[in-house]
This record gives sequence, C-alpha cells and structure tokens, in this order.
Amino acid sequence: MKKLHVLTLLFILMITLAGCEKGAITNDATADVFVKSILNTDGTLKGYAVAHSVFSYNQVSGVSVKGPDSKTTQLTDPDGTGNSFYNVLADTDYATTLPSTAIGTYSYTVTFKDGTQTTYTNTLSSTTILPAKITGLAKNVSGDSIYISWNAIANTSAYQLKILNGTTQVYYQSAFADNSSPLKASLRLAFPLSSFLAIGPGTYTFELDGLVFETSANDFLQAVSVSTKDIVVTSL
Repeated sequence: MKKLHVLTLLFILMITLAGCEKGAITNDATADVFVKSILNTDGTLKGYAVAHSVFSYNQVSGVSVKGPDSKTTQLTDPDGTGNSFYNVLADTDYATTLPSTAIGTYSYTVTFKDGTQTTYTNTLSSTTILPAKITGLAKNVSGDSIYISWNAIANTSAYQLKILNGTTQVYYQSAFADNSSPLKASLRLAFPLSSFLAIGPGTYTFELDGLVFETSANDFLQAVSVSTKDIVVTSL
C-alpha cells in the first residue's frame, strides 16, 4: 500500500486541498459535496446521505448551500473556529438509496468576516461506495500490536483510518491506497500498543473510511464510507 500525498479537511469526515498555501489565501475557500455511507450498530447498511464541507484559512461568518432541488441549507461551524463549516448529519438524513434529486450541482455562498461574499460550486454524481467489512481487530500473538483487517471496498480510491479513545483522537492514518497488482481482496494494518501508552488501558474505536475522489487529481471527494469497530485493551 502507498500513501496518497493529499491534505484532507476535517471530517469527517476528510476533503483534500490541492496546492493551497495558508499564507497565500485571501478570502478564499474550498467547497465540496460528497455522499457519506455508514453502518448500523448491527453491521447492516444504514444508508447514504449528502454531506457538505467548506473550509477556509480566513475567518468565515456563514455558509449557505443551494442544491439541485433549489432548497437552501445553512451549514454550521460546530468547532466555532470560523474555518470549517459542514452539515451535521442525523440518522433521518440517511436513505437506503441516494435520491435522484441529490445529483447535480451545488452552489455555496460563503460570507467572510469582512462581509465579502463569494460563490463556489461543486457537482455530485451518483457514485457511491459501501462501508468496508472489518473482519478482524485483535492483538497479535506477541501482544505488542493491534491488527485491523478488512475486505477491500470495490472501486475505492483510498482508505483513511483514525483511532479514538472515547471522543479523543489518538491516532490518524492519512489517505493510503493499495498499489498491488492485482489488488488485494483483503487488507491489514498493524498499530504498536506503545502508541497508546499516553492514554492507557480502555476501549479504543478504530474508524476505517473508504474514499472515492472526483478525479485522478485527488482534490475533491465524491463518496466516503465509514466503518467502526471497538477493542478493549486491558494492558499495554
């Protein structure tokens, strides 16, 4: 597997920025729409939902998005930073199939702190991916590492993984792809338990995301799938 040299936005989530330098941006933002798929607690598919993300290095006071159905939605700034806006998805936002009315061009009106408004567009296609089936999460025989294994997701561009202890993120694996030929049917990653020493024993959640980009430039997302599995670590 190889790492993809992309910069991803916060989550959720995870949208790539191509060629952006913080010091060079003046009242500029990146806007993206993508399909998110997740599982129920029993491992069945909850469904698909439309997710939005707008990021700017400059302060933003508000973002609204108008979809192909002509409905306008206000995005939120949950962290209160004025840099990252998105829609917080609820269970009721997920459908078993992606509605045809969701496919098309979205228009984002970004209002910066100085009152300047700029409009950005991004187009959503019908491409979706299923969440990965995590087939294993356990310590290795020697007990010094945790291995996660999963069945490969068809048509995915890359994977991304993070590990949480409660709501605290303790590890982040940037986007990586399987570059073997032929592609592997299943994949596996190892994480040394020494990485968790600062946190200690407890329940750790492994979140594995599948990513599909709009183009080979890997600059915008089309679809994201999310799978999670917990492991209880009693000793390190």
